[in-house]
Amino acid sequence: MKYIGTVRSFDAANGRGTIEADSGGELLEFERMGMYLNSRILPTEGQRLSYELGISGGKRCAMNLNNA
Repeated sequence: MKYIGTVRSFDAANGRGTIEADSGGELLEFERMGMYLNSRILPTEGQRLSYELGISGGKRCAMNLNNA
């Protein structure tokens, strides 16, 4: 299932960020390598992305991110 959210933070140095679902709830972590079409593009704060939920390190995270 696809969800839509907004990037709240992204640290280019470590390739990690957080995304907030439109439906609210907890911030989900994501990795730049989780960008579906082009992992070389850096996400920016405020950017809207679609994503799927996954589990990494025992925590919920956003995966398969793409432009919304």
